[in-house]
Amino acid sequence: MPPRSQQRATRTAGKQTRLALLRAADEVFREQGETASVAQICERAGAFPNQVTYYFGSKEQLFVEVACAAVLRAGRHAEESAETTETVREYAQTLVATLLGPELRGVEMFTTAMLLVSRRDDLRELITTTLRTLHERGEQALMNKLVRTGWQLRATIDVEAKAFWSAIFGLAVQKSATDDSLGPSLTDSVTVIFANLGIPEQVLDASLPTDATA
Repeated sequence: MPPRSQQRATRTAGKQTRLALLRAADEVFREQGETASVAQICERAGAFPNQVTYYFGSKEQLFVEVACAAVLRAGRHAEESAETTETVREYAQTLVATLLGPELRGVEMFTTAMLLVSRRDDLRELITTTLRTLHERGEQALMNKLVRTGWQLRATIDVEAKAFWSAIFGLAVQKSATDDSLGPSLTDSVTVIFANLGIPEQVLDASLPTDATA
């Protein structure tokens, strides 16, 4: 058995290689989509094709893992962007504008991953876990921001959170599948979100609660 120092060095090198592959794959998949080749990813990462198989099992599993991380980052960045908004309307507009604007590619990758997993049961757990995390974060955001304004939920808060993300995924697919003249505009997208959640007009213009007033 090799000495412990050598084992630690091997594990560290392995983690670095895996991370390099994830970073390179994120860049390449964003640029070229899920059809990008393993060779292109490895060239960007300075790795070998057999290392993709070793660390991820397949290119499909690598894509799904990258897409899951991308949509979680997208959701986090959207919340961070909306943190300083003052009304429910501004909050929702900022969330949608971020997710369907600068973070659109990450959302698109995840919708593609969901379709891929419909044909790959072995990858389903990654998607399920990511969706659960998105929904849990959505529930927390709804509770912290919207419910305290006096908005009366039509359904349980977990259902409302799922409704938000379902609308975002649908809008992202439409946006990526059509040109600018046919795809949903930001105004249309925000209207869809408002309608999907059933937020009344008086709540949209309500001030968001702050930590000091919670």
